[in-house]
Amino acid sequence: MSRISAILYPPTLDFNYLVQRPQQLMKGFAQLGIPVFFLNRPGPYQEQPPGVSEPYPNFYLFNHVDPDLQKRGIRPVVYYSAGAQVNALHQYNPSLIVFDSVDEPSDEFEAWRPFYFQAVASADIVIATSEKLYSMAAGMNPNTFLVPNGCDYQYFSQASRKSLPVPDDIAHIPKPIIGYTGVIASWLDLELIDRVAAEYPQCSIVMIGPLYNISDVPRRPNIHYLGFKPYDQLAAYEQAFDVGIVPFKLTSMVESVNPIKMWEYMAAGLPVVTTNIPEAAKYPDVIMWSQDENQFIANIYRALYEDNPQLREMRLTVAQNNSWLVRAQQIIDIIETHFAKKGVPAKATPLPPIDTIPLQPAALDLEATAIVFSGPSSRGFFPAPPGAQVQPQPEITVRGARAISISQLTPTRRLRVGRGIAFRLISGSAAPIYARLESTVISRGSLHTRIRTGHRPFRLKTYRCIRAVG
Repeated sequence: MSRISAILYPPTLDFNYLVQRPQQLMKGFAQLGIPVFFLNRPGPYQEQPPGVSEPYPNFYLFNHVDPDLQKRGIRPVVYYSAGAQVNALHQYNPSLIVFDSVDEPSDEFEAWRPFYFQAVASADIVIATSEKLYSMAAGMNPNTFLVPNGCDYQYFSQASRKSLPVPDDIAHIPKPIIGYTGVIASWLDLELIDRVAAEYPQCSIVMIGPLYNISDVPRRPNIHYLGFKPYDQLAAYEQAFDVGIVPFKLTSMVESVNPIKMWEYMAAGLPVVTTNIPEAAKYPDVIMWSQDENQFIANIYRALYEDNPQLREMRLTVAQNNSWLVRAQQIIDIIETHFAKKGVPAKATPLPPIDTIPLQPAALDLEATAIVFSGPSSRGFFPAPPGAQVQPQPEITVRGARAISISQLTPTRRLRVGRGIAFRLISGSAAPIYARLESTVISRGSLHTRIRTGHRPFRLKTYRCIRAVG
């Protein structure tokens, strides 16, 4: 019996591309008996036809379609993590709005700062993944709660038992293996990884994950970049690791990170070595936290040659106590308590059969994506596409530094971009998001792209996770 009729997650992540906190929590809610509506915009990695599927009991995946909930009087809890969606949530007829604060709006995510403050202040409940994010939000919203990340213990613990087939591309890499899984981005300390490879020439450094806003990884004979791997293969790769590393730079954004991979490494039974990430320092008994580069190098030696079965069991126990299902239950308890204080009946009205809920075409734009513009420059121009048509108002004019959410744009609204203005696309996830400027495709990873135009406006259309360029 629950006061929650359903939980809806707006379109942000491709359900099948990079499995992160949202997919895991939604799956956990469904396991706890709460119907989940996950609005999905599948990309080419695993394209799916429009419609509704049920990959798990109580978990409804809406591919390229949205449920028209108002027509059936359904009022779900809207649970979202992309701040730029804050002004679009009313369309889902919410009974409660929960904002999951997963990243600090600084450094790579600076563009989200205006949306972040609005999202925190307007939410009924704010969930924060780290102490820093909790402190930031609690001053603006008293209904803020700390619920860190976790792991799929049942899945990753298979790696600890070495019971999975070893993938071909890692089977013949010389051991011991110092491994990293996750997005490979600018917050990763690539110079430190290069130093690790130099300090441990007898070891192999294996890196698994998509390139986000960088174009390459360090090159040494003992560094092996295996690229992106689907989530359902990660445990098989991690069972080949001897050490799991989290080599993040210490930036303002990283100070607020509670790394999912440290939980997954522990569930795989691996010794874990991190840089000086504050959230990792909370677990000195099971994580080798490093104050500086020298200590990181030394900790890798300890992890390789001083680990023992007792430490391994401690890591497995900590991981099991911090599973996604545990986290999902914590959040459900928070929502139920909030509803109880508001006098919401103890039992929600049952949902109608899922096939009786009207569907409507999915919005063309990705509200979780923004374009970040910076000041004019005279170098590295990106040619304006020919034949651009001037459209009547309304339009958005950009002459200098500015962030624009794609939720502000429509197929008929145009951008007027000043000469030499630089732009980049940014989103709340690491999935590849692209846009089309008239006939020219631009990628979110193109950090230094510029438009050479001074007068003509251009239509911006968004496309779903098309294949990476270059």
